[in-house]
Amino acid sequence: MIKKEFHRLARAVIRKGDSILLAKAEGWHNSFLPGGHVEIGEGAETALLRELQEELGVKGKISSFLGDFEHSWQHEDTVHFELTHVFEVVIEKEQIESQEPHLQFFWATVEEFEELDLQPYPLIGVLRASLLPASVWRSTLETN
Repeated sequence: MIKKEFHRLARAVIRKGDSILLAKAEGWHNSFLPGGHVEIGEGAETALLRELQEELGVKGKISSFLGDFEHSWQHEDTVHFELTHVFEVVIEKEQIESQEPHLQFFWATVEEFEELDLQPYPLIGVLRASLLPASVWRSTLETN
């Protein structure tokens, strides 16, 4: 029997020159932006700043909202559905060290995103755009 799970996430676009900070979880092939789950009763911005403190030990400042991304994937007997809120974030710390043993963080250029399997996939096109729109909505659930 296939189970279904829903995730509400807040993620950060953190830039350093031409690179953006990405994360990879131990045992998974895809990469993703730093951040994580929004807890029930918690705002997306608060959750994102909390996750950055927990994962990287850094304080961040949200500079803008980039958009929402709807995505799904299947892992074993569960279909996962996520809604990801993406914000541009500035951090003061140059040196990044993972505070979570199962997460690895690294800098990558937009040219490397496909090879690194950045998810959700629509992020690749949005982050490649030379001028980011004020905000976007993208979905891997819509067929049109």
